Amino acid sequence: MSEDPGKTKVENLLQAVHDGDYVIPYFQRGYEWEPTMVSDLIVSILQDYYAGLLLFWELDADKSEKQVWDPVWGAKRGNHPTKAILDGQQRLASLYYAIYNPKKKFPNRKTYYRWYLNLDKCLNEEYGEAVDYRYSFYHRSIASLKQRRDEWIEKGVIPLAILSDSKYLTTSEFELWIQDYVRDRKERDIIPDNVTSFGVSNVVRGILEYQFIVTTLSKERDVHDICNIFARINQKGMRLSTFDLMNAFLYPHGIELRKWWEALDNPKLEAVDRNMNEYLLKLISLYLQGYCSSKYIYNLIPGQETKKRLPSGKMEDVVLVKDQDDFTRLWEQACRYAEKAREVIMNVGHRDFGAIKSKFIPNTTIVPVLGAVLWKYEQRQPKVTDFRPHLSRWYWSAVFSGDYSGSSDTIMAKDFRDWERWLEEGREVERASRVDEDFIQNELDLSRVKRGSQYNAVLCMLALNNARDFFTGRPLATGDYIEERINDHHIFPVKVKGLPLETSREFKTCRDSILNRTLLLDQTNKHEISNDKPSVYLKRLMEQEGIDDRGQLGELMEAHFISSEALDCLFRDDFDGFIEEREKTIKAHILAHVSL
Repeated sequence: MSEDPGKTKVENLLQAVHDGDYVIPYFQRGYEWEPTMVSDLIVSILQDYYAGLLLFWELDADKSEKQVWDPVWGAKRGNHPTKAILDGQQRLASLYYAIYNPKKKFPNRKTYYRWYLNLDKCLNEEYGEAVDYRYSFYHRSIASLKQRRDEWIEKGVIPLAILSDSKYLTTSEFELWIQDYVRDRKERDIIPDNVTSFGVSNVVRGILEYQFIVTTLSKERDVHDICNIFARINQKGMRLSTFDLMNAFLYPHGIELRKWWEALDNPKLEAVDRNMNEYLLKLISLYLQGYCSSKYIYNLIPGQETKKRLPSGKMEDVVLVKDQDDFTRLWEQACRYAEKAREVIMNVGHRDFGAIKSKFIPNTTIVPVLGAVLWKYEQRQPKVTDFRPHLSRWYWSAVFSGDYSGSSDTIMAKDFRDWERWLEEGREVERASRVDEDFIQNELDLSRVKRGSQYNAVLCMLALNNARDFFTGRPLATGDYIEERINDHHIFPVKVKGLPLETSREFKTCRDSILNRTLLLDQTNKHEISNDKPSVYLKRLMEQEGIDDRGQLGELMEAHFISSEALDCLFRDDFDGFIEEREKTIKAHILAHVSL
């Protein structure tokens, strides 16, 4: 068959997923996207942006039956799959979950998720806030979602799950739903007067009509060839970044952006993220226009005209950056406030965020937002006294929600605009309320957190909690010692021997989770703990330090979120009991940080 690329509609792709025609090769990783990444993809589709190509491998009958395949997340595997997905699993699985609403909890979460299209935002071209999600402990069928039509009209949203019912979308019932929505919104002056029911229907149907570029490799290729192609796909290529393009666009204006970046001479800021040069442009863009995706960054070219929405809702033609001097001033301010944001994130003082190393920063994408918020706050000098507590609550909610994982331009922009409204009107920053007691106790499963933003956030809290090394007693919130490095280490060693079988059933599953990790000196981990059971190395610790009772040891352990009950579990080498007790303590600490 031909291997030339073509185009396929989302509607047809998802039908094939649902029918079990597409499968995942055994050499692929699993589905790993966060809910916010699903929203970002749908936002791109709404705006008809390029969302990447899909690469398939055609399967003959022999490969289809004999190879080991996985289904797309949420779907069932067919008996005779026709294609294997080489590139595009995350996108197809995301769209399938959001639109087909499978009765399956979201990956690494304890609940079901649903996505909603905010028609009010779409029709006012505020696409950055046009897709949202909610979670619940119970699965809601498509039929039950349809019955809540009056609620959706009131809220101006539509559940994306109804898009999987192609027959419903052609019924008079759906048409009347759209008509009632348009009538209601026009009467309340929420959407433009020129909006029609037909136009709204096209917006909704447009998600299904969106076409991905698709290439299918011939079934004549063998598995070794396919594995090599897959490996090349996943190697990092030499693509031009937004920073590279801006460097070229700004040069005619007398701005040598790359030289400015190289002359910055701030190794600590540069070490935060290799994309920090682009983050500085995002910071400027957020400050000036409340958005930071590439198309908005190009508005920073001196003399470039763009449209900006006024507080009245009217669109106005504006030039954001007048000339070279204007851009120079903005660049210098962006560098200044990015460094202020880094200091807040990496220091351990009151209202700081405790990332004592760059690799412990939960989400580096939060730096431009925090920098722009600090810039706006200082520039406006609002008469508020509770800025820092609100900032802290927002930060910890953002990192524990996982919303800043992956591509997060939409999230960054929404949060900054929410902060502007808070500074002007005192309205709550919506992300600050995402992580509440319900989320912490029922949605946040720390036993499965082995890396990422939530993992790093707990390490930061350990530093802020004045944790000290088990054996030396040295504070762990001061960065590296000259010869003794501080890192995250296991409490029950990975290669520990002789744990009681009846109380270590969860060891294999949870040994690498954040519940079994803490900050320690490398020397302590290697020479004092080694592969010993906790009961062994803790007794040795008490003997070496002359500690007579566990009460004194308990003070040391409490700073590591190890309660007296958890400490008792350590002395019994009770892994299962330990992680249960430690999760309670860590969750209580998180709740304290996200509460004002």
